[in-house]
Amino acid sequence: MSDHHAQVLKRLLTTASKEYPFPIPPRVEVPRADRLKLTNWANMLPVYRSMLRFLWNGMRPFFTAVYALLGYFVCESGSRTQYSLYTLGAISFIGIIYDPFMLHFLSDGRFGLACSVEPKIYGASNSRNKVIMTKLQKFVGYVPTPYAFSGDWLTLLPFLWFKGSKGARVNYERYWIKVPEAIAPDGNDGPLRGWSKPHRTKDEKEEAVALDIAFPPSGTDPTKPLLLILHGLNGGSTEPYVLDLVRRANAANMTAVVLIARGLSKTPLQGEELFTGARTSDVGAAVCALHTIFGDEAMVLNKLDYTTKIVLVGFSMGAIIGANYTAKARESCGIVGNLSFSGTLCGQAMLDSTLPSNVHSHRVWQPALAWGLKATVIKPFLHLVLKRGITTKGVEAIGSVNELDSKLVCAYHKYPNCGAYYEDISAAGRGDAKGLARLQGAAVPLLEVHAMDDPIAVFELAVVELVEQTENVMVLATKHGGHIGWPLGWRPTKNRWGYMMDISMEFTEAVCGVEGAK
Repeated sequence: MSDHHAQVLKRLLTTASKEYPFPIPPRVEVPRADRLKLTNWANMLPVYRSMLRFLWNGMRPFFTAVYALLGYFVCESGSRTQYSLYTLGAISFIGIIYDPFMLHFLSDGRFGLACSVEPKIYGASNSRNKVIMTKLQKFVGYVPTPYAFSGDWLTLLPFLWFKGSKGARVNYERYWIKVPEAIAPDGNDGPLRGWSKPHRTKDEKEEAVALDIAFPPSGTDPTKPLLLILHGLNGGSTEPYVLDLVRRANAANMTAVVLIARGLSKTPLQGEELFTGARTSDVGAAVCALHTIFGDEAMVLNKLDYTTKIVLVGFSMGAIIGANYTAKARESCGIVGNLSFSGTLCGQAMLDSTLPSNVHSHRVWQPALAWGLKATVIKPFLHLVLKRGITTKGVEAIGSVNELDSKLVCAYHKYPNCGAYYEDISAAGRGDAKGLARLQGAAVPLLEVHAMDDPIAVFELAVVELVEQTENVMVLATKHGGHIGWPLGWRPTKNRWGYMMDISMEFTEAVCGVEGAK
């Protein structure tokens, strides 16, 4: 063990704790009549509908080909059976034309979706950005797994096939850090509330979040960057794509730290402030703690140059939080770069019911995602939800993420409406002049990697038209990829999430190599 690693372990015990720092809250039993029954008909019907829609949409090319082949090779020419099969094939083909995601895939991005941009890296052409863009340009031409037709399959297949972690076991050491209660809304000072006590409210209570730390085999190397990873909404440190990134980082002699979102992954909550995607103070507290632990230096307002080089990497909801943190924290972010996969820079597009991609997302994906959120975010803390006047029947009636945000998140955290919540959660606010000013606040490279056929966080949320008006924000847009997908080759299980892992390592190398350039 090196002297540096020994010092890191020593500071860990003074800055963080191995045990949860508060008394474990007792389990609160909800009356039987108010319990959330996730498998009852009210909760499952929207999920069953979305599954049928997915299968019907996803299997149309197969059905079209089968009907055509059967009619041509099996049936007698001119027979009623042949006519019927050709008719079924035509109906299936028309369905393909009206499915924007399928049409996008089959036409290689020429038709289908509303995004009228070309695949490339968007952003200002300053010297620092050019170095990053040049290094990552090769990833723009992503070629999808040939038989994973449409963003739906590019999203689903990796999560069905890529289980666990390829290679040796990832050995985490869990530590807990105290964070402010941080009652919503987050506001522009949200990140600073995490580590700067003058920015907290008077007599603000505390919570705790977990940091799962994976050290490289040889111990920490002070010359190497440190990855702070923010997982997706229903994930944690054992999510397969997180494990893949941690392994890659450790193999490069980097330490990887996974911040477990408040109350998720079965972590306790002592107060009543549930997880919200708009809260950035927990990230601020984690960044501050990591500087103290690994660099033995306290964070200072408006300072970017620290001994420990922290690169923030977020996936899905973690990407949204990371980008929002980077924009709001400005020169006080304490990181050297932020990489976001399938996130959101401006959530207002989610309210646009005229977007074909939004209609598709709402019908095919959101019911299943909302059900997952009920299981992971709501059910463990149902007693708190009921305490704020939200009924179990109201929760069970929710059939989409937008509906969950409107009827539960906004009601619980006292946002007047979804527009206000999506403004608080987004690095670009509402996408107006005020939002652009927030996005322009990003003081370090912020790269959003987004596929045009993302069926969950639709591409319009990447607001490339605003990104080009900033100094440090970039969007790497690919024609295909889905949501946290990008499977590679005919045997995607061999490459797993290699596309995202390769970008993560090369982005880290780029931002650390050009840090301080103008």
